[in-house]
Amino acid sequence: MKFFKRIVREITFFLRRAWFLIALLGVAFLVYMADGHRSEVVLWITLSYISSFVFYTLTIYLPERVSSKNIHRVVVPYLQSVISDTKNIFYSFLAASKQYCDIENLKEEDFLEIFKNINPTDRSTRLDYLGFGNWFEYLEHQKKRIRRTMDKILTYERYLDSDFILILEKNHNSTFFEILDFIEHKPMPYRDFAFLADSYRHCYERATKLEQYLLKYSADV
Repeated sequence: MKFFKRIVREITFFLRRAWFLIALLGVAFLVYMADGHRSEVVLWITLSYISSFVFYTLTIYLPERVSSKNIHRVVVPYLQSVISDTKNIFYSFLAASKQYCDIENLKEEDFLEIFKNINPTDRSTRLDYLGFGNWFEYLEHQKKRIRRTMDKILTYERYLDSDFILILEKNHNSTFFEILDFIEHKPMPYRDFAFLADSYRHCYERATKLEQYLLKYSADV
């Protein structure tokens, strides 16, 4: 059953990718069947198109398809890591803040309320569990980890969806990471993380959008 579903998926993908060529192939057959068999010129044009179609399928489409599936196989674990590491910042802050919110329907004020309840210098059971001395260390670790993983994905950008790459690059160059870069080089006595709430919220929302591509690429593996 699984093998049959995979065949159907590959056929569907091929039809979406080469529908115009297939339509032209159908037209060529119709022209030949209608009156082409009486004309040597039409016959050779039809045969040359059929041979070109077979050549395209065997030498261009199939190699590209195999390469694309292999790249998706490599990208999927990296993408899972990016999404998980990005969202784990929120979940860690949520656990430490002891606030409550609807995870399935997060609002802008939820991020502000949770980030406002985190004191950068406070110790917490969550922070001890994560193994960091303070929240700045944790955020710096997450930033470097996420960026490093995104860099690995971006090495394959010419093989991936342009919209996917655009979302990924927006997070890579996000205001959230820029603020963390600034804090790393110029520490200041912050009382809470409210100033990070809005910039992080955008990263979180883009990570949610990336989940659609994770499902798409996972189905292709």
